[in-house]
Amino acid sequence: MNTTLAAPTAVRDDLLARAAHVIPGGASAGGRPDFGDVITRAQGAYLWNAEGKRYIDHLNSYGPIVIGHADPRVNAAVAEVAATVDLNWVGPQAGEVELAERIVGAMPSAEKVVFMNTGTDALQHALHVARAATSRQRVFKFHGHYHGWVGHLGVGASFDVEQGVAPPPDASNSGGAEAGLASDVDVVDWNDFDAVRAAFAAHGDEYAAAFLEPYLHSYTNAPPAPGFLELLRELTTQHGVVLVFDEVKTGFRHHLGGYQAIAGVTPDLTAIGKAMGNGYTIAGLAGRADLMDLLGTQVTIDGTYYANPYGLAASIATFDLLADGGVERLWSLGERLRDGLTRELNDSGVAANVTGIGSGWIINWRPEPPVTFRQAVDADFELGEAFRVGMLDAGILLPPYVITDARLNLAFTEDDVDETIAAAASVLRRVAR
Repeated sequence: MNTTLAAPTAVRDDLLARAAHVIPGGASAGGRPDFGDVITRAQGAYLWNAEGKRYIDHLNSYGPIVIGHADPRVNAAVAEVAATVDLNWVGPQAGEVELAERIVGAMPSAEKVVFMNTGTDALQHALHVARAATSRQRVFKFHGHYHGWVGHLGVGASFDVEQGVAPPPDASNSGGAEAGLASDVDVVDWNDFDAVRAAFAAHGDEYAAAFLEPYLHSYTNAPPAPGFLELLRELTTQHGVVLVFDEVKTGFRHHLGGYQAIAGVTPDLTAIGKAMGNGYTIAGLAGRADLMDLLGTQVTIDGTYYANPYGLAASIATFDLLADGGVERLWSLGERLRDGLTRELNDSGVAANVTGIGSGWIINWRPEPPVTFRQAVDADFELGEAFRVGMLDAGILLPPYVITDARLNLAFTEDDVDETIAAAASVLRRVAR
């Protein structure tokens, strides 16, 4: 069961007060202050706050922690590199070559790979490459697919299937935060075949790229409908559009080759990150050689910390641990958790369901699993928030927003999974209406 260590509440309150005084919003990333807590220790599947309370961590920093917090094998690989050849700016790093060879050998779309710092970096470079390759500006994407803080991907007009035009954005038709006045980005709903066909019929020859998560993770967990990825591959090929898979969240956790290796649909470019370095700073862009070779020639790529030796060493160690049965164990743990949560939801009578793949999961607070993003946001968020807070009180850390997905790491035991299920059963009994 949940364990606690004695420590004064004043420690947490003092840190929060000091943070509010010197850091805008109280933390250097949006959402972090919402917890009203401070973590002072992390190990394996667990976090401990300043008061000594232990949490089972299903947030995992939104995905990067895939092996486990402070994993000694990953940390030892980083320490060895840091003591041997730290940051330098001469030629390729030895680890850069070794990691690229591993990814090229595992990922269907990866003929060449380049490394940077964040998923946003990778997607920004993908956008630049696509525009250079096609001499086009317009971009196609889907509601609910995050794609980092890439300006030209964060806004756009919803494509109206009936009229064939982009209507004025509002909360009802443009997905809230994705609404905007940019005319160079078209946004349609996930798994909407008709909307995709209509958009490509109207603007297919204007698109530089189509961006998507091949399995929607950023908001809810929704797989592609049968034939949906194949349709996108067909239309992008037909119109000369660069197909970009955002595998920042799906990469490595579900398959070393990414979700594309599971789906059997190969994109032109793939953005990767999150789980690659088990929390160390690294991301990458992989893809067709002819497109990748535009980097450094027609498309600028330059960053002092790109392909840093620490992230590379962590990624090699992470890749090898996942290759040595790690991915299969993540699937086993994930299935155990999803099955258990589904059982408890059914017993509670709550109109909700569990979706996910591999180590990922989410409870959708609606009668049926969402197929589209519009369906995902049509849910009982009040009930979902009551559940999240109840789980936090029980020592189970979930994402701060009800609609965002959770995940496991390799350090989880079956007991950790079962403790999570038992906590969910208790909380559901209290919050069910």
